[in-house]
Amino acid sequence: MPRTSGSELRKGDLRDRRLLLEKAYALSPSELDGLGTDAEMLERSEVMVEYAVGYFAVPLGIAPGFLIDSVERTIPMATEEPSVIAAATFGASLVARAGGFSTAAADPLMAAHIYLRNVPEGNEARILTEKAAIRAATDRVLGRMKRRGGGLRKVGVLRLAEGGFVRVELEIDVRDAMGANILNSAAESARPILERASGGTTVMAILSNSADRRIARARFAMPTRLLARGRFDGEDVARAIVEAYLIAAEDQERAVTHNKGIMNGVSALALATANDTRGIEAAVHRYATQSGHYSPLSRYELSDGQLAGTIELPMPFGTVGGATLFHPGARTVLKILGNPDGPTLCRIAAALGLAQNLAALAALVSEGIQQGHMRLHARRVAFEAGARGSDIAKVAQKLQEQGDYRETYARAVLEGIRNG
Repeated sequence: MPRTSGSELRKGDLRDRRLLLEKAYALSPSELDGLGTDAEMLERSEVMVEYAVGYFAVPLGIAPGFLIDSVERTIPMATEEPSVIAAATFGASLVARAGGFSTAAADPLMAAHIYLRNVPEGNEARILTEKAAIRAATDRVLGRMKRRGGGLRKVGVLRLAEGGFVRVELEIDVRDAMGANILNSAAESARPILERASGGTTVMAILSNSADRRIARARFAMPTRLLARGRFDGEDVARAIVEAYLIAAEDQERAVTHNKGIMNGVSALALATANDTRGIEAAVHRYATQSGHYSPLSRYELSDGQLAGTIELPMPFGTVGGATLFHPGARTVLKILGNPDGPTLCRIAAALGLAQNLAALAALVSEGIQQGHMRLHARRVAFEAGARGSDIAKVAQKLQEQGDYRETYARAVLEGIRNG
């Protein structure tokens, strides 16, 4: 197997590293182009990550027709998974016909933690006497955020029972930011004050991705007749959606997949806006375990011919800082969304997650989800077989009709189309 050393790949610039990869792994020109060809994006990649060799393109689609708090929105989504965007759009269209989503979001409060070792018993109280000094130190870091209405809100102290470590928590209003860098800087600025007051030493100073203060909620209610699909009665579909939720509430094995469906939408929006997908997912799944039992993030109720759906989850989205304003695609996506502030983007994300979940459950309890998946799979097979333009749909339709998704069959169908 061809090799190149790590030290070689760390030398030079992006162009040098691409040449090394090309030689070491015998990459063809088209394979190298798969790592990106746009000159500006290649240059931005060099700035954004270490040892860059290119950028990885993910399909970006739009989910129109979302009615959220009486505002109609089109939501861009970056995802590689078939049927995600179609499902979001379908869920949005159902809810829009019933008046749309109502949403809410808490203040954008996040936490930074400083962990101390060897703090003498009782010295935790001394930390709290230094609140003014802590605020002065963090204000030097949080100055711009404070001018926008954010900044330090609370200081808390907790001694961990087993290890004896002391955790100092700084609760900070991050306004429209994701907040990671500013939280870390604020935590580090407080270190010397905390060490002096407590008599301990710092183990680490780092933000928490928990985000359980930064909760977003979305809700809808619709007549069950809107859920009728094909041979399936709307009332029956609604009742089965509630049963699917109850199964997820009891069975953690199902709850994981239930919540993954929600994150199909949330993570696609996070990626499209260059937010921290890993941080958001970590916060959400931790929140799902807060009762000690991994639980669904959405719930459904049926009453008097109305299906009501609600969702509650931490949504640490930002619209400034990080890559959100540096990545040109993210800037365009935010413009399409109406240039929302941070809390509004969190509310949009909650509605998107609930729409995604509703559409998935409606399909699961009626005709199943594979029909939609296989339709999109057929288009992929047609493309791989060489179909382009309008021929893709023609070949895909034939594959679906025959239930044969082999590439060899797709090539034969394509040849037949081209030969008339």
